[in-house]
Amino acid sequence: MKNLLIPLLFCVPAVTAGEARFTLSAGEWAVPRDADAVRAMPALREAVQALDAQPGARLRLRYPGGDEGTVWVNEVRAWLVSLGVSSARLELVPGAARGDVLALEVVMPPGGRP
Repeated sequence: MKNLLIPLLFCVPAVTAGEARFTLSAGEWAVPRDADAVRAMPALREAVQALDAQPGARLRLRYPGGDEGTVWVNEVRAWLVSLGVSSARLELVPGAARGDVLALEVVMPPGGRP
């Protein structure tokens, strides 16, 4: 039974100290996009759900550096805003660990208050 649980640990988003982390790969993003397709992307859907569950939290978008990363994160930001996420709750941070992944982190402000 214990051996069955170990693989499941890798299927859930990382959650530590009130933070939730999700990843959006370049391959997932490289599809024709409309509102339904963007809403259906698991990383975006789950990140927005986690953000909505935490009043005062912000969604940090950690993106790859360079022109391509900047264009990508700005496209994602524009879609999120157009779908109802307040731009004041979005934070764009360069320096993703990988060049083909956008990291989405739901974070609380210091002290846990807005």
